[in-house]
Amino acid sequence: MTLNRFLILCVFSFSFLGSNAQSKFENSEQELNTKFENLRVATTDSLKLSISQSIMDDLKKTLGKKGSFTYPFNRLVNLGKVSSPDQQLRVFTWNCILKSGSYRYFSLFLKKNGRKVELFQIHHNSDVKESMTAKLSKNQWLGALYYQIVPFKHKGKRLYLLLGWDGNKDRTSKKVIETLGFSKTGDPEFGFPVINWRGKRLSRVIFEYSKQVQMKLKFHERASLVVFDHLSPSEPRYVNQFEYYGPDFSYDALELTSGIWNLIEEFDLKNLD
Repeated sequence: MTLNRFLILCVFSFSFLGSNAQSKFENSEQELNTKFENLRVATTDSLKLSISQSIMDDLKKTLGKKGSFTYPFNRLVNLGKVSSPDQQLRVFTWNCILKSGSYRYFSLFLKKNGRKVELFQIHHNSDVKESMTAKLSKNQWLGALYYQIVPFKHKGKRLYLLLGWDGNKDRTSKKVIETLGFSKTGDPEFGFPVINWRGKRLSRVIFEYSKQVQMKLKFHERASLVVFDHLSPSEPRYVNQFEYYGPDFSYDALELTSGIWNLIEEFDLKNLD
């Protein structure tokens, strides 16, 4: 066999193996899309939760396959997918709305550990009291759809900010800034006290506001700032009645200094230029 012919056979073999692996993911995407559509049209809570568990089981199998960390899963349009800029973490989230108007959330994390990739199921626990200072395990997750991940270091430990949205209930929605790290045993942990907020040290920030409006919350990489709308009641008499809260055309920000995110009030957007 000539060298050229050998090289052609090698290229063909690798191409075949790559396309075969990709087709396995594509088949999984098709099956999952069918289940997401079934979830969309389901009419009872029990059916929604049953379908969501079936999605969880199938997605765990899919993400357990070699190559899942880099596969885009672009065909799964109803699945939230976000990767950290350091390429060490991928977060997958989805939800369903129950008849009470509350939301049930589901999530899987893929985390690189050296050459290995570890898979974690994160459990939404609606019985956990919402707190901005509590440390929570992967079984006490408050629930959200995450859309941005910000890696940073605190005292030499790698942590992440997770920016997300929560549909909450009938009259209000929420945006969340969650802190995430990994324990010595490698398990995900939520709620690290690394946010300086008006004289308090917070583990997360939860914003609640009217469902009739939208709130902006975004990490601006070039400026290394988390910038967000400042929320206020539409009238002073509605203080702490969050169905009347919305953006007041001013902004605040979080700036990272020595591993701590510090609140900047009345942030000038011109500083992003």
